[in-house]
Amino acid sequence: MYLHKIKLSLCAALLVATLGGCKDSDQPDPSRHVSKAEAKEMTSFDRWLKENYTDAYNVSYIYTLDDIEADRSRNLAPAKLENSMKLAKIIQHAWYGAYDEATGRLDFMRKASPRQLFIVGSASWNGDGTITLGTAEGGLKVTLYQANWLNVNDPQWLNTTFFQVMHHEFSHILHQNKIWPTTEYDAISEGYAPTSWFNRRSLSDYAPLGFITAYASSQPREDIAEMTACYITYPKSQWDAVMNAAGDEGRAKLNKKMDIIKKYMKGTWGIDMDQLRAIAQRRLEEVVRLPLIESSWQELLGSSLRGMPQAARMLAGYEAARDAVVEELMRHPKFLELQEGEHADHAKCQVITQYFH
Repeated sequence: MYLHKIKLSLCAALLVATLGGCKDSDQPDPSRHVSKAEAKEMTSFDRWLKENYTDAYNVSYIYTLDDIEADRSRNLAPAKLENSMKLAKIIQHAWYGAYDEATGRLDFMRKASPRQLFIVGSASWNGDGTITLGTAEGGLKVTLYQANWLNVNDPQWLNTTFFQVMHHEFSHILHQNKIWPTTEYDAISEGYAPTSWFNRRSLSDYAPLGFITAYASSQPREDIAEMTACYITYPKSQWDAVMNAAGDEGRAKLNKKMDIIKKYMKGTWGIDMDQLRAIAQRRLEEVVRLPLIESSWQELLGSSLRGMPQAARMLAGYEAARDAVVEELMRHPKFLELQEGEHADHAKCQVITQYFH
């Protein structure tokens, strides 16, 4: 009898990570302040956010999945508190800090930055099997997904998941304030495909046409935003891989586009793109050595309730109810179903763990 070995090949479905929600009005209002009028009890993390985001940059960092902020058409999960804390520190250092250092001043980001950063734990799946990495709404709010998969030890994952999105959307804000040389830039490449760009799945499909990513081939405004974001975030090996795949003609187009971007950023905003790139990549490498959790935040991580600002006022009530239940159970040990030799205090811990944590 011969034993036939059957080899099964599993082909993974290609997920095209898309940038969604880019609007023509991606322009923040510098005069609009993000602080809300209603008072609320603040945790130590909230106070840190107020000092380092709201007061420093006039930005609201939203890490709870409030219905009013979330896209109700999507099945989304909130970000874990610990990941929200770490991501706040990472964004402050690697994104805001990069522009602060490159421009030599804080007021640049205070004026130009989006007014809200909305952090979501899960991915945002689209009906066609792609995922939306981030969205921007009118230059006022940027939503970042996949916070629950945060990997602080992988700089390139951080770039792909968060910072490429943020630099892309920030480019739209800058372009809306002061337009790029559209006549010169938009004529470099042909073959823009607004409705079918996602069919260009490999480097050989888009690089020879002079596009840095498939999404860049959707339309000129996305092209220049992608070129800007990828130049800042791509390591040299990844950038060189695109250039090599582009061939002579595609490489010439990409280099011409990059020359226009460098002149625009320097002449319009006073930002040296090569310097910004070096700063951003250095700061991202520094993330792994940063203290991402403040000592004052540790107590908030003991219970998810303690990390939720909207639950702060309810926490005392929960604890009082818990103590009342435990006290009543201890008066009637038979309800605890103690096993022979088991101490009542052990059962008490089990009850609290099961029902209150």
